[in-house]
Amino acid sequence: MLEISPKIVTDVGLSVTDVASYLIEHGWQQVTSQNDRLQVFQGINDDLGNPIILPLPINDNFIDTPLRLSEAVNLVAFVENRAPESVLIDLRDRSDLTVGATIST
Repeated sequence: MLEISPKIVTDVGLSVTDVASYLIEHGWQQVTSQNDRLQVFQGINDDLGNPIILPLPINDNFIDTPLRLSEAVNLVAFVENRAPESVLIDLRDRSDLTVGATIST
C-alpha cells in the first residue's frame, strides 16, 4: 500500500478543515489539547485497548501542515483498512476540490 506524501496533499489542496470534518463525521472525537497549536482527535482503540490519537494543526498556516495532513490520511487509511489513495479521494471529493492533481507517489 502506497502512502500519501505531503506533496500530494498540497497538490490536491487538502485542508485541516477537510480532515477534521471527515474525522468527526466518521466517529472520531475531538479531545482537549494541551497545545494551543493543535487539535487532537481520538479514534477507536488499538490492539492494546488504548485510543488512537491523531493530532492536527489548528489551521493550514504552519509549515508542517502538509506533513501532518499526509500522516492523518495514512493513519485513517490504516484504521479504516483502506488504501490511502481511497481516503484522499473521499476527502477531495467531499470538499469539491478541483485542482486537477493526480494521486500518485
